[in-house]
Amino acid sequence: MFGPQGVVVLVLLVLAFAGLAWVLARRGPLALRVPAGALAFVVAAVFGMATVNRYYDYYETWGDLFGDLSGASDGVQALPPAAGRALATGGRRADRGMLADIALPGARSRIARDGLVYLPPQYFQPAYARARFPVLELLHGSPGQPSDWLTGLRVENAFRRVLHDRAARPAILVMPDINGAQAGRTGSQCLDQPGGPRDDTYLSADVPADVAARFRVRPGRSFGVAGFSEGGFCAADLALRHPGLFAAAGSMSGYFQPLPEHGADPFRGNAAARLANDPLWLASRPARHLPAFWLMAGGADRGDVESAGIFRSVLAAHGAHVPLVTIPHARHTFAAWKPALPRLLTWITGRLPPVAPCPGTGVPGHGAAVTCRGT
Repeated sequence: MFGPQGVVVLVLLVLAFAGLAWVLARRGPLALRVPAGALAFVVAAVFGMATVNRYYDYYETWGDLFGDLSGASDGVQALPPAAGRALATGGRRADRGMLADIALPGARSRIARDGLVYLPPQYFQPAYARARFPVLELLHGSPGQPSDWLTGLRVENAFRRVLHDRAARPAILVMPDINGAQAGRTGSQCLDQPGGPRDDTYLSADVPADVAARFRVRPGRSFGVAGFSEGGFCAADLALRHPGLFAAAGSMSGYFQPLPEHGADPFRGNAAARLANDPLWLASRPARHLPAFWLMAGGADRGDVESAGIFRSVLAAHGAHVPLVTIPHARHTFAAWKPALPRLLTWITGRLPPVAPCPGTGVPGHGAAVTCRGT
């Protein structure tokens, strides 16, 4: 009620603006009217930001907000290119993990963007010093950017909790820029577009290669991919297009057929290219290595629920068991995705190959259900 999303806060801002407007309307001294005008502008701006925050559910508590503003939260560190494999064990990171900015240059796609990585506490624990980890790519929506996973979903906190509860397995979380949002682009749908950016190649080839070169990554089919909104479409499409890389995928409020981009056909009339990026069509085709899927939708968003249900039924025709989670009364916002995130992280890390070799065994994969879970 009194949090940054509360109605009381919005009402107080409206009343403050009304009071300042009343001061401005009077023929009072200039020394009073000028500060009142400046303050009214600030109040109006704060009201706009509060309204956006209420709709998208970025900050639920004042602690979340002031933690970001003050830097009291764990914070994002800069990680030099060669540092990933040589990070020291022990210390605070062995309890909380590490969140870092990283450069992800794309050798094949010729795309160079920045991203975020979260290394779990186990990465810094002596028992895991020689271990190699599976990787989960997390794809934001559009408009959006990698930091939405932090500001809107607190993914690092959610992952620490499920690791601590031994509900999830350790994995490296990578949050790439899916569409060049940091340079002002929006809505690429993670496609290799004719004559345009090769976002599919970047996310399915370059990002995995960059991460594997910098961190202790388990080789083979050890990647998962998940996203929300447009990132949910990307996760489904990339997983079906590259089943040899992605063992599992999660889609939160995603859609399952490509959409026009800014009113134009991203495939420029190429029907074969469209089908090759249509998750519904791809899922209907026989496949030797169909990735495991987890789906979620806000219960109040009928379109998202129906879309997920149709995709689920197509996968079920191949005998796949696909969980479909609905969050009651939630729509296509962070308010739906945030409570679903711990379930997604628990499910998807359980479908990826475990850390190898597991601590205390020296045998890749042996005892994964016990020794490779969070501590």
